[in-house]
Amino acid sequence: MAAGAGPGSRKGGDYYSLDAVLAEETLIPCIFKVGSRGVGRALDPSSGSEDVKPRAAAELPLWMLQPLTSREMLSVKVPRWYGEKMRRKIQAGAGVENLRLRCPYFYNVALALHSIDGAPSVADLVISTFRSRYKEILTKAHANESAKEMVRIEALLSIEEAALFNAGRASVDALNRWRFGGRAVPTRPSAKRRLDGGSVNGTR
Repeated sequence: MAAGAGPGSRKGGDYYSLDAVLAEETLIPCIFKVGSRGVGRALDPSSGSEDVKPRAAAELPLWMLQPLTSREMLSVKVPRWYGEKMRRKIQAGAGVENLRLRCPYFYNVALALHSIDGAPSVADLVISTFRSRYKEILTKAHANESAKEMVRIEALLSIEEAALFNAGRASVDALNRWRFGGRAVPTRPSAKRRLDGGSVNGTR
């Protein structure tokens, strides 16, 4: 996981991790506490000014936040995918939410925000989301579904969840190769609730 807010803060295996790099490119909403000269268009190419005024709103990549917050230059706002609307959806049923669409690196970004000075804490939401989805992810990974269905399920998962899902699939494949001696295992539709809240016949 991305453990810090800048390229130089990645440690160990994460330093060369493509996922860690991509997670740090996630844009985070911020408010500048002080003005800055000559960076307006660098931060926002559509800006009509070269300067950034105090209290100006911006979206900055995750890796830029720690150096600026440590100098009291900006404050970090809660990203919309961790906001109150998302909390209500998770409480209604975390399994139905498409995290890949909301924030592909839902958990890595939250971990990085946790280490940034003054950033809002989203730990309770992230923990409850993971607890709600973990069992269902592994249940689906171990189900005897078609390849098409597996692709559909994976598209609903964050990158981190997809890694767990694929690890579960790999363990099932290894078990089946051992049990059936390399023969193809027939698939069958599942009547269980899907991650999108429906069942195989399209009902909910």
